[in-house]
Amino acid sequence: MRFWKKTSWAFLPILLMLVGAPGFGQSIPSPEKFFGHRMGAEKKLARWDKIVDYMQLVGKASDRVIVEEVGKSTNSNPFLLMVISSPANLRNIQRYKDINKKLFDPRTIKSDKEAESLIDEARIFVCVTCSMHATEVGATQMSVEMAHRLATEKSSYIQNILDNVVFLLVPCLNPDGQIMVTDWYNKTLGTPYEGSRMPWLYHPYVGHDNNRDAYMFTQKESQLIGKIVFQDWLPEVWLDEHQMGSSGARIFVMPAADPINPNVDPLIYRNTGLLGFAQAAALEKAGKEGIIYGRSYTYWWQGAMGWAGWWHNMLGMLTELASVRIATSTEQQKADPSRPQPVDSGASSRGRYDRSSRGPIPPPRDIQFRSQYPRPWLGGKWTLRDIVEYELIATFGLLEAAANLRSQLLEGLLVVGKRQVAMGKKGDPFAILVPKEQADQPTVIKLLQTMAYGGVEVHQSKKAFTADGISYPTGTYVILMAQPFRAYAKDLLEAQDYPKISPAPGVPARPPYDAAGWSLGMQMGVETIFVKKPFEADLAKLQQIVLPPGNISGTGSKYLLDHQPNNSLVAVNRLLKKGYEISWIKDEVMVNGKTYAPGAIVVGGSGLAETMKELSRSLGVDVVAADIPISDSIRIRSPKTALYQPWGGNMDEGWTRWLLEQNEFPFETIHPEDLRQGDSFETFDAIIFPDMRKEQILKGLTGETTPPEYRGGIEETGVEALRKYIGKGGTVITIGRSATLLMDEFAAPFRDSLQGVSREEFFCPGSIVRVLVDNTHPIAYGMPIQANAAFSNSLVLEPVPSFSTMSSSIVVRYPTGNILQSGWLHGESYLHNKVGVAEVKLGNGRMVMIPIKVQHRAQPYGTFKLLFNAILTSATE
Repeated sequence: MRFWKKTSWAFLPILLMLVGAPGFGQSIPSPEKFFGHRMGAEKKLARWDKIVDYMQLVGKASDRVIVEEVGKSTNSNPFLLMVISSPANLRNIQRYKDINKKLFDPRTIKSDKEAESLIDEARIFVCVTCSMHATEVGATQMSVEMAHRLATEKSSYIQNILDNVVFLLVPCLNPDGQIMVTDWYNKTLGTPYEGSRMPWLYHPYVGHDNNRDAYMFTQKESQLIGKIVFQDWLPEVWLDEHQMGSSGARIFVMPAADPINPNVDPLIYRNTGLLGFAQAAALEKAGKEGIIYGRSYTYWWQGAMGWAGWWHNMLGMLTELASVRIATSTEQQKADPSRPQPVDSGASSRGRYDRSSRGPIPPPRDIQFRSQYPRPWLGGKWTLRDIVEYELIATFGLLEAAANLRSQLLEGLLVVGKRQVAMGKKGDPFAILVPKEQADQPTVIKLLQTMAYGGVEVHQSKKAFTADGISYPTGTYVILMAQPFRAYAKDLLEAQDYPKISPAPGVPARPPYDAAGWSLGMQMGVETIFVKKPFEADLAKLQQIVLPPGNISGTGSKYLLDHQPNNSLVAVNRLLKKGYEISWIKDEVMVNGKTYAPGAIVVGGSGLAETMKELSRSLGVDVVAADIPISDSIRIRSPKTALYQPWGGNMDEGWTRWLLEQNEFPFETIHPEDLRQGDSFETFDAIIFPDMRKEQILKGLTGETTPPEYRGGIEETGVEALRKYIGKGGTVITIGRSATLLMDEFAAPFRDSLQGVSREEFFCPGSIVRVLVDNTHPIAYGMPIQANAAFSNSLVLEPVPSFSTMSSSIVVRYPTGNILQSGWLHGESYLHNKVGVAEVKLGNGRMVMIPIKVQHRAQPYGTFKLLFNAILTSATE
């Protein structure tokens, strides 16, 4: 049965009356008949639009299947959810959703007897999401075969699943990428470039980092899956299916590796392991080899899909299959089982197959049989069909286990929820407070909206109250810990202390799979207060968290905006687009009794009143009208900006592009050939290089499998053109490692002080650090004098002697102590008094080096202004 477009589930009871009506039970063609090939056939890929057609057909013909388009992807392709269960379950689906919601919130269950009755009646909800990473094509291809079998097979095995499970199948988490990868593969098929890397990201903005957006919900696809799993359906089990490197194990199943996150209930870890072993057992039963657990992927971090479920009391699952060259099989040399290599328990399986190679893959190194890996993969041919078959077995193994363990898993869910609520009532913390009046009020609201989207309950005080002996005013936001998703709220806002677990004596501690620290309040520049002891307050639960309009006050010919809110710079962009005059006051100024730090924004021009009123309302920024005395100011005009996009795709470029669009910065994308052409970019005020190595900028893609039109970097001609561009007044802004281009090629008077320093001496992966800010510098206008910044194996600048033609200024530096705020920092002294952001003036132009991750994955709102100001100050008068 099919609900098309954005079906409202409020009409579900009426629509489900159609189940059993004429039309259902009509013949459903096999995938092979419909697509003209078997799923996973050599060098064959089903494209997303054709898959959508097939899933629609299944939904129309089967009374076991409901198909819903829950929304549109970034590129406006259908984003599907398939609900698969027995016809009887689907007729009563709203009842089962209501029961499920109560089991997730034990506060709504009045007695143990009621709980037993609900568990006895309930069905277990299992969500499977496929092919988030678009080059990992297997799961989406597999989903077609799986849907057909569940819709047509009449075995007792399938009936057991349908009777006990409500299966939520998301056939593709990245429809846009699936289309891009399929089209590129088909375009290069039969050429020397077959199976090669695409020249662009496989998501319109963030590429592989779409699986780093599970709590920030910046991208449309993240928002859609977040609504499915955290708001509408609340699955007890959530499996996210991926692919990994090609040289080792054939499949990773749960359990994952240490370290665990202490905010997650231990029962979650036990039950994810239980289900993972069920998947492994199903694969072993089928005679499959190369099945491993407990490698590479850790329990620590909640930024990835599936894993995010752990903090929501869900059993988050992951499978990773060995990859092929998209749909082209690989051949691997056979290992000698009599000569196993030493096993590094911290070794990673994350690398993808080197598509620049067309020869056989070297033999696998890890061939030591053990309980973790009882039948190692020894090499041989590996095909897309192998991936499809492994995923079918593992996914059905999960569904079978969930069906057979239904009551046990639901009881576990209720136990975990009760514990979370009880710990919250006990206190330490009892609540997390977010003061209403902060320097960047719109970002405060954005933080709360983000938390609420993930299912966190937010209250607001109706009266003043006292907590831990401190008085708080009316309007304070309160996140009580006595709620089912306590672990999620606490983990997102507290400081992380990454456990340094060594796999063996003398072996370095295992690094995090991704981030070591992610504390959102710190990243966003929002104050959060952890209250230890229980307190009483008159609170109202917020059903919606809405950005309140800003205040407009005063009279006068000009208007003043504080530089502190990020939205003030959105206002600047809108005003510049309309042709109004913008100036930034260089000195501190007092207007209508309020003191403004350097950088206060003055707006002039005729007919401003209604425009400023609308900006204040829509952006939530305060506006003051006044006759403002300006002794010294910077006149800002609308900058013409270029963002460098290397061929092959760069996630940092994608995130930067997304961020600029969201904050209404006009810009154009340029490529290596644009810089090689010399003067084609001289009309730009600023050129932004995203985080990438200097060699990538200079040389670009060089492999023989790259089509010629996408090969090469900016080369020496581009470097010389940039030199002339800066001399004539242009601004080059580098983010992250691209600063090495300026240091090595333009003699910018800094060096990377960590160059040559070993990991044993210094290590800081994905953490949050404290920095000192010169907020009298225009690049840092609106910033506090101390801030938190994202640091992820970043460059660290140290001044060196300068040529007389250059002058430099330090905008951000590290203090001499108490640097780490969240995550992991080893070797703090290497950061003492070093530089995080610097400006170098050369000729009539300048170079702005921003090694810290000021826009990292669109999370650190507290440092966005360093990039925004650098752009806007490239066009001054």
